Amino acid sequence: MKSILPPSRLLAVTVSLLAAGLVTVLAADKPDRDTSPTLASVRVTHAVDRTVLPSLARISFGQALATASRAVKGAVIKGELEAEDGNLMYSFDIVTPAKVVMEVEIDAGNGKVLDVGSD
Repeated sequence: MKSILPPSRLLAVTVSLLAAGLVTVLAADKPDRDTSPTLASVRVTHAVDRTVLPSLARISFGQALATASRAVKGAVIKGELEAEDGNLMYSFDIVTPAKVVMEVEIDAGNGKVLDVGSD
């Protein structure tokens, strides 16, 4: 069987393909974010008018803001109470000193940090 590529080029292509496969395997072993579903302590299982959400929350906006500010240092540029994927949570966008916008999600029932990630 005769190769179309010269031996030096064939070796380079083979090494590249092997390296690409190795990188793919390593990336698959270590996801950069938890992909399991988030479950907040307050679940919203049906369509609810946004005006009702504050009455469902067990912690105040101020308490959630304080928790988010401890989780990520920076300036808060946005905050809201929302029902996302059936979870009642406060969501805050915070600009870090490095000028990166981070989103912090706080459980509206128990005040725990649900997720921190770049926006």
